[in-house]
Amino acid sequence: MSSWIETEIGTIPANWKIGSLGEICELLTDGAHLSPKPQKSDFYMASVKDMRYNYFDFKECKTISEEDFQKLLLNNCSPKYGDILLSKDGANCLDLIFVYKQPETIVLLSSIAIARLKDGYDPDFYRYILLSPNIQYLMRNNYVSGSAIPRVILKDFKNVPVPILGLTEQKAIAEILSSLDDKIDLLHRQNQTLESLAQTLFRQWFIEEAKEEWEEKPLSKIADFLNGLACQKFPPQNDIEKLPVLKIKDLKDGISENSDYATSDVKPEYIVNNGDVIFAWSASLMVKIWDGEQCVLNQHLFKVTSKDFPKWFYYHWCKYHLDNFIAISSAHATTMGHIKRGDLDEAMCVIPSNEELVKMDDEISPIFEKIETNSRQIKSLEKMRDTLLPKLLSGEVRVKI
Repeated sequence: MSSWIETEIGTIPANWKIGSLGEICELLTDGAHLSPKPQKSDFYMASVKDMRYNYFDFKECKTISEEDFQKLLLNNCSPKYGDILLSKDGANCLDLIFVYKQPETIVLLSSIAIARLKDGYDPDFYRYILLSPNIQYLMRNNYVSGSAIPRVILKDFKNVPVPILGLTEQKAIAEILSSLDDKIDLLHRQNQTLESLAQTLFRQWFIEEAKEEWEEKPLSKIADFLNGLACQKFPPQNDIEKLPVLKIKDLKDGISENSDYATSDVKPEYIVNNGDVIFAWSASLMVKIWDGEQCVLNQHLFKVTSKDFPKWFYYHWCKYHLDNFIAISSAHATTMGHIKRGDLDEAMCVIPSNEELVKMDDEISPIFEKIETNSRQIKSLEKMRDTLLPKLLSGEVRVKI
């Protein structure tokens, strides 16, 4: 008798069964379909924009009145510890799935679904199930409606097929994958601390304690801003000489199996490498040091470089002016907000002497190098986890119980 069986979710061990998400859930619902007026308070109303890989970032989270908050608590709009949360609407549909383990009591907007499992089903294990390639493919092709604005319809979503197996085996598989996630999370948090330290030094040197005699130059003069290609005009000619296309969504979420591809036969300056500074100047404005694989720069993104100044210097000046750029973009917004090159000409930066810049560089460059080293390690661990996940779920790699 075979040790494995073929199912709609792929090859699984013969002692597993196939059920549905609705069968294993005590509750499958979404957040509030009404959005109360924001009010300064301690009562958080989270949306997809506040979701990270495995937690909520409450720094810019909307807050509402206690009265509105209490009303929503009564309507199953609040996750409990151990609930699986899924981004179910918009550009991040099904990209973000994690188990809620934060101490804060919060309410959610309807763009986030809540899956509360019955006893006997481990939320960490089923989170990995929902993130696995086969299930993701099934969900996106069968349970998501809309093309311009993708959306999960929960009454259908309850039919998503999932494996049913013993709780002990669920926990054993989840423990292996969680050990990798814990290391990834630790490195992310280290990087947040290092980035905060670098930002503090920059503000101290150039904003709070800047010297009057320092020269001023516009952002456009301290760095080069290369706009990307219209990559649809550069399709891959074969399956070997091609690279993924870096778009605004990929800049935020990383390259995925849903990313587009272009030929690798483009001018070298349009190739983006790990460690390059990328500035999204349209739609969702952001500045990021790219931490992913080699790819091709798409339009609406600048690759930022400089022959005269270190990376941290022009990166932090871009970050410093970002809030103003976002305000300019909002004022320009018709169908899609953006900034113009003229806005870079008006964003002024102060320039210390060469001797002072060298001393600053000696202090801040090691911080940047550590961040980039951590980022590479994160990608390596993520690749290991993502390679191991389907092997564990298919039974190719079995766990000891």
